[in-house]
Amino acid sequence: MMMASTFHGIETSKRALFVNTTSMQTLSHNIANATTAGYTRQRVNTTEARPIWAMGMNRSQQPGQLGTGVEYGSITRIRDGFLDTQFRRENQYLGSWEVLNASMVSIQNILNEPSGSGLSTVMDDFWNSWETLNRDPSLLSARVAVAGAASNMTDTLKHISESLNNLTSDLTTNIDKKVMEANNILDNIAKLNVIIRDNESFGDNANDYRDQRDLLIDQLSTIVDVQYAEDAVGMVNITAAGVAVLTGDAVTNLTAANAATATAGQLEGYTKSLQETDTIRNQLNAMVNTLATGDIKVTLRNGYVTPQQMTALNQVTLEDGVVIPAGQVIPAGSRVATSMDVMVKGFNGLHELGYTLTEPPTSGVPFFVSTGGGFTIDDIGVNQDILKNTNNIAASSKIENVNGVDKVIRGNSDVANALASLRDALFSFPASLTSLSKGSTDDYFRALVGDLGIRASNVERNFENEQDMVDNLQMQRQSVSGVSMDEELADMIRYQQAYNAAARNMTTVDEMLDRVINSMGRVGL
Repeated sequence: MMMASTFHGIETSKRALFVNTTSMQTLSHNIANATTAGYTRQRVNTTEARPIWAMGMNRSQQPGQLGTGVEYGSITRIRDGFLDTQFRRENQYLGSWEVLNASMVSIQNILNEPSGSGLSTVMDDFWNSWETLNRDPSLLSARVAVAGAASNMTDTLKHISESLNNLTSDLTTNIDKKVMEANNILDNIAKLNVIIRDNESFGDNANDYRDQRDLLIDQLSTIVDVQYAEDAVGMVNITAAGVAVLTGDAVTNLTAANAATATAGQLEGYTKSLQETDTIRNQLNAMVNTLATGDIKVTLRNGYVTPQQMTALNQVTLEDGVVIPAGQVIPAGSRVATSMDVMVKGFNGLHELGYTLTEPPTSGVPFFVSTGGGFTIDDIGVNQDILKNTNNIAASSKIENVNGVDKVIRGNSDVANALASLRDALFSFPASLTSLSKGSTDDYFRALVGDLGIRASNVERNFENEQDMVDNLQMQRQSVSGVSMDEELADMIRYQQAYNAAARNMTTVDEMLDRVINSMGRVGL
């Protein structure tokens, strides 16, 4: 018959008390960190203690073994590594779309279209002022309006350029900040790698340190694309932006140049935002430069007096009856009796063919000027000679000689009419910049704004979709790893009752032993 130690019941109850005490302490730790960012609920893993055979010289013939109670082998985190991988992959894409979406909103705000005060309205005012001047080219107020509308347009372009410069500067600064933040996170992960390795080398579970490291990896995935793997000693190795940034406790710092190689995360978002800013600037520069100097065919009416040698695209008859075939040089000072088609270099080229109201009248006056040769949104202005004296606006195509002195015909507005007609003229634009390669400046600007709107809408949709995906994955992670107060309180009652029962059992065994030790053999005493 199997015989057990007299004190076997006390040992069994003691083990139950210890295990339930540990479970209660772990449960208290879970409740205390219920709102701690990155905390993973922990669980005490219990198992039956090793049973014993009946004592004796030979193996007992009695069936079964005698249990020795309960013990716990480890305290582990309840975490799903697959969900972590999914979350971090989508989180890095969210970081990219979030930054790009904010930048697209900023660019749209800079252009401020459609609105009553945006560039399109300012350009309309500019073209309308030329329509007014066309009706009465000698009217001073009309000339002042042209100069004012032109100045307003160039100031608006420069303001857009300045705003884009500020946005570019902010994006570049944020790249530097995010690189610094990523490097700080990597330094902290490296320190935690060492702590986790040292703790777990003795057989412990570094649960809280692993929570801190996982939270840092989550934060790093927002900034840059990350690929990570844990080695045999529990240290995490990380590759980011194509760079092995962490190997054990050795950190290779990221630099601002690595933003260009990032495939996700905020760094990629900032890089794409800089590209979007450059795209808008290049599109606007193309529009401005094409308007000012782009090749365009115009028609000059009969009676035009050539201020210089010119070449027409069609056959031209001069006032004296001489016929000049297409492509041949028309002498300077010739008065044409038929209309003539010529190629000019944009708005400036056409304005230079007109005559001013000054005495004597002059030609060859550029309307727009720049300091660098080409025209951009930050390098375009109205000729100061025109701003100082609006008579330098060349609206007429005809002059006459009065008493040996050349005088402009003040009522003629052929050039002003031709300049106003450039509003609807078909210019050629770089095909790589917008969906429109040929059209008027108004058409081009509408295409520019439309393309921006489509890109911004796509970015916003991707951002919202990615946000929903990350939120769903986070909810799934929390359903596995998060602390549920209802569940913890239910466990608390269960552990409390188990502890009380073990304590009561120990008391009962103690009373039995007291009976044996203090009462047996004393009958009749």
